[in-house]
Amino acid sequence: MQEPEEHAHVGTIDVMCGFGGALGVATALYQKLKTGRVGRARTSLSANSGLLQIPFCYDYRGRGLFNEPSGRYVAGYDALTRFYYTASGDYLLFSSNEHDVPSLDRLEDFKGIASLPKDERDAFLSGIFARDTSQVWLEKLQAEGFGAVICDNIDALRSRYSREADGTNGIDRGSYSFSTYVDHPSGHVVTQLDPYAIRPSRSSIVTPPPAEKYGASTVKVLEEVGYTAEEIQKLLDEGVASQSWSTEYLPS
Repeated sequence: MQEPEEHAHVGTIDVMCGFGGALGVATALYQKLKTGRVGRARTSLSANSGLLQIPFCYDYRGRGLFNEPSGRYVAGYDALTRFYYTASGDYLLFSSNEHDVPSLDRLEDFKGIASLPKDERDAFLSGIFARDTSQVWLEKLQAEGFGAVICDNIDALRSRYSREADGTNGIDRGSYSFSTYVDHPSGHVVTQLDPYAIRPSRSSIVTPPPAEKYGASTVKVLEEVGYTAEEIQKLLDEGVASQSWSTEYLPS
């Protein structure tokens, strides 16, 4: 690629911070219920970033090695969770666990993996994934309940997984989902990431409509508080009130 881009399709720390905020609120409510004391819940991106790194910051007796895979050429954690090169010339991220090996062994393409030593799995799976395209493997693996996603740049993913906005949250659309708003308040066609990263089992995720352009409700609000049409126009002419924050809703 000629220029850098965001590789993650959603900000991991951002999502974790949302969970942290929700947990803080729940804890404060529980505290009030049990003790009568009112607390103040706080969280931040920095705090959650630190929390994520704690396991790699402390050593103690009996702790395992700090052996997290590192370096630009590392393909993954192990043979069961790593990137594999495919016949279509791109990479597929395969993600499974040790307890999945018997199920994987029952698939015709992967028969024999259960009897292999762990240090031979990389070569075994690399040879298998090189036989067909990433799309074929994606469909086969996902149909059997295994984690798999094609590693591609964000432009290709956005193009492949975008649809015209329909008010749904994208949870049923796999690993990626984008909504295109052809009548966005900005006056531009805007494609946004769907709120599909959080998938609760006991509640629903609501997709909010695009935020209106800053100032779009200025006149309406002034009317509601009693200003006449002449007074509103004077405020607009004098620059006291505005129907737009700037000349552009989004940078051009």
